[in-house]
This record gives sequence, C-alpha cells and structure tokens, in this order.
Amino acid sequence: METQEFQSDKEHIDYLAKFQINPNRAMFTIILSILVDVFGYSMVFPILPNLLFVRLGATYFQYSLLIASNAISILIFSPIWGKLSDKYGRKPVLLVSQAGTGVAFLLLAFANSVNLILISRILDGIFSAQFPIARAYISDVTTPQTRASKMGKIMVGYTAGMVVGPLISAFLISFGWWFPMLVAYFLTLLSMILTIGVLVESMPKDRIAKLKAELKLKKELSKSKDRIWTRELVIRFIEVFILSLMSMIFGSSFGVILLQKYNADETIIGTIMSVSALFVMIYGLVFMRRLILRVGEKKMLFLSLSSYIIVFLIFPYLNELWMIYVLMVPYGFGMATIGPLLSSNLTKATSPDKQGRVSGWSSNFSAISQITSPFISGWFLQLGGFFIGALFFNSIQIIGITIVFLGIILLLTTYLDIKFHPKLYSYEKIRKKRIEVKKRREKEQGEGQQSELQGRRHR
Repeated sequence: METQEFQSDKEHIDYLAKFQINPNRAMFTIILSILVDVFGYSMVFPILPNLLFVRLGATYFQYSLLIASNAISILIFSPIWGKLSDKYGRKPVLLVSQAGTGVAFLLLAFANSVNLILISRILDGIFSAQFPIARAYISDVTTPQTRASKMGKIMVGYTAGMVVGPLISAFLISFGWWFPMLVAYFLTLLSMILTIGVLVESMPKDRIAKLKAELKLKKELSKSKDRIWTRELVIRFIEVFILSLMSMIFGSSFGVILLQKYNADETIIGTIMSVSALFVMIYGLVFMRRLILRVGEKKMLFLSLSSYIIVFLIFPYLNELWMIYVLMVPYGFGMATIGPLLSSNLTKATSPDKQGRVSGWSSNFSAISQITSPFISGWFLQLGGFFIGALFFNSIQIIGITIVFLGIILLLTTYLDIKFHPKLYSYEKIRKKRIEVKKRREKEQGEGQQSELQGRRHR
C-alpha cells in the first residue's frame, strides 16, 4: 500500500517501474521461491508422526514440544526479520532465512533422537521468515484493490509444493526415512539460487528513502504521531491469531489421528495432504479471483468462514478413510480463501514502510497460537475423552468442538471489524458502480448500433 492514491493499475505499474520493479515478474519469482521452500517442508511433514511415535517412541508431550519449540523461535525472531527487511530490503533477509532453513533440514536428516529433532525444529523456527517476507513483498507491489487476489496466489506456490512434496516423499522414503530430508536440503539451495538470480528487490534503497520522505511530509502536515498499533490493526491481529489457532489445533493432531484412528502410514498421510493441497491450489489459482469479482471480498470471507465451521462439525464423525478424502474438498476452499482475505485486510491497516514489521508481528501472533495449540490437541489426544453428564465425547470430537467454537468467535470478530471499519470494503462499492456503468454503456452502445443498423435497412 502506497501513501499516494492510484487511479488505475497502469498508474501503479508505472510508479513501480521507476524503481525497476516489474510486478508480474516479481509475483512469479516470489511464488516460485515459496514453491521450492514448501516443497522441501511438505516432504518431511508426513514422516514425522511415524518417525516420532513408531521409531523413536515419543510421547504426546514430546510431540507437542517439538511443534511448540518451532513456534517459540518464530515468536522471538519474526519481528526482528520483519524490521530488518523494512530497513535493508526483502531479498537479503529472504536469503538468510532460506540458508538457515536448509541447515535445519540437513540436521534433521541425520537426527537419531528426539533431542536432535528438537534442535532442528528450533533452528528452523529461528529462520522462518519466508512467508512474512513474501506477504510484505506482495504488499510492496500491489494496491489495496488487487492485494487479496495476489495474496491468494501465494497459496498457489504453497499448495503446489504441498501437492507434489508428500507424493515424492512417499517414493523417496523407500531409500531411507532420512532421504526426503536430505532432498529438502538441496531444494533449499535451489531456492536460494532462484532468489539470487531471479528475484527483484521490491524495496530498493531509493524507494525506501522516497517512502520515508513521503511519510515524513504526511506526518508533518497531519501532525499525527507515527504509531504502529491502532485499534484496527489489533482486531486484525486477533483474527489472524484465532484462525491460526484453529488451523494448528487441527494440523498438529491430524497426522496423529490418521495414524491412530485409520492406521495410516506415511503414504496415506502424504496423499491426503496432497489431495487437500490440490483443492486449495485449484481454488486459489482458478476460482478465487472470479468469485471475488462476482460476490465481493466481504461475502467471500463470511462464506468461507461458514464452510470452515461446517467442516469441523462433520470431521469427528467420519469413520471411513475415504470420507476424509471427500472432506478435503470444502476444507481446501476454506484454506484457500480465509487466510489470504484476512492477510489482505491486515495490510490495509498500516503504512507501506511498516509492512515488514506488521507481517512479522502477524507471524508472531500465529506463533503464539502455534505454541499453545499442540499442547491443547496433545492433551485432548492423551485424555482420550470425557463425560459431560451422560454423554461421552472422545478426543477427536473434543478437537472438532473446540475448533467450531473458535470459528464462531472468528466469525463474530470479523463482523465487528467490518462494522467498526466500514471503509475496509468501501472500494467494492466503487468497483460495483464502475461495472454497472460499464455494462450500461455497453448496453446503450449495443442498442444504438442495432437502431442504426435497422435504420440503414429501412433506407
């Protein structure tokens, strides 16, 4: 989001061209970088439940600690990376993050104990700046009107990696459980090469200086304090936190549930992940922009949240494995839409020179939820269930009910956000009027041409 208003996409593109930034090329390269990064991660994730519980005999607490330790590291370091990217640019910070992630994969490949895996997860969390930087990068090269659909395209790179990665992991594991992790390390090296050779810096020094000068002038004219924290920003962070808590309670328990309830091995877990990611990619790549143009971002957000709640109402009562594959269709719709829409709303609550810091704090709030959620789901799984009166709820039902409750809170929070900040989607009314005017003109032109044609025939 720039400090100045842009009347058209072309005007914004011309502005970026002054800094040698091609937004289309930038989007392509950042998605490609995310693709390679997630490709490595998605090959490792299906292996962890069997590796920890079957091979190493880990407890629920150790499993929860492994996930939470990664989130604690993100909590501490994400704001630092975001602030550094605002000051020195996105590209160098992204490279450092990729290098650290590669070392974490390499350590994981040679880990033969829970403690070594714990160290690798902490190291991975310290350098987990790729997604915050990607969000900040997209904010650098978009306008508020185009940001949501562009944020959705991050999911294309993310889900493409999630589709292909688990399937390849299922094949590579035949060479040894450590082999996919070693391949993930080399893919991270490839990601670094792509970043160095292809990615264009979105915040070069001259642009940073220009933005600071514009903001300084704006501050002097308005005599307002330069502050990051506003009520609008806080409520958006709460939304990010709740969504992350929902996703992580489910994500941290899903592999264990598949292993214990359905006796799923690495291949089955991997294929379910791939099916889910495939639908997220289809929605994000093919349908999201069309749906936004047709129904608008606001209606899309409420529709997605409602579908997400319904998914987790149904999930605990699916007794056959094939039902899980079917459930991935509506689950993928929610995954593809809610996150990008909330991320887009978050970027609209702050100025351009703070996008990196806000993105870092967004990851921070997500990290807080990621710290607590594994222990919540792990406790539910270890508990096995409990009675409420004469009714017994098993651990999976408790997880589903908890996520539904959080989903309802998120729905209400989003409603209040829009009510208190009506300008959030005000441009949708302008866009709707423009479309109506365009259609009316096209209709009038068509009727005029038809009348002229009929007049010529009479003559």
